[in-house]
Amino acid sequence: MRINSSGQLRFACASALVVIVWMCVLPVIGNFPSVRKRIDGNRAAGINPTAVFYTDHPAMADIERAIAARVDAPTGSFWHFGARLPK
Repeated sequence: MRINSSGQLRFACASALVVIVWMCVLPVIGNFPSVRKRIDGNRAAGINPTAVFYTDHPAMADIERAIAARVDAPTGSFWHFGARLPK
């Protein structure tokens, strides 16, 4: 069985790149004032920054109702993708 060293090298380089971005680049970006403001705003709103799905947040129900009201409004700002009836 022959080991593909070039494939292993590419995998190791890609893994190292991910680690560098995760451990070095993202923390620096997280300290930018605009990003820090967003992070602090989410924390103040009770949003867990490690959560994958924000649909479980209690505020999401209000957001969904507001979107539904706009979609259902006669002059809604969203498109309706329903089938059109022939005239």
